[in-house]
Amino acid sequence: MATLLHQITIDAPASRIWEMLTSRLGLQAWWDGTVSIAGGDCWRLSSDDLESPVTLKVVEEEPDKSLEWLCVQGDPDWENTLVLWTLEKAKRGFTIRLEHRDWRLSEIDLAAENTRWGERLMKLRLQCHHNDDLPVNDDDLSVWT
Repeated sequence: MATLLHQITIDAPASRIWEMLTSRLGLQAWWDGTVSIAGGDCWRLSSDDLESPVTLKVVEEEPDKSLEWLCVQGDPDWENTLVLWTLEKAKRGFTIRLEHRDWRLSEIDLAAENTRWGERLMKLRLQCHHNDDLPVNDDDLSVWT
């Protein structure tokens, strides 16, 4: 099994980055597809890159520090993979490390997925740098509230 690993630095407060990872509107700002809440502790993400939408269950979180999702349903390539986000203080902003573990893909397919994650992280950084707050929406509560 393989692990995809990405690391970038985002010059933004931890609370802004956390908001982009834990709210539907935040996720929607950088995920290329649709995002919805699937139960009290799961996200449902779809995109043109996926054979079918994936359901990611929050299995662990420490606000502003780490977040772990397990793919419990959906695209066969994603099922039972683990996505771990880690935030660490940097000289300016935070270093974000993404580990997407337990892939069972061919080298070519793994390379393509690695590129997609790189593009998502670049979009995440861009969205975090926007000074605009995400709109307040009572239907868009973090799955942890």
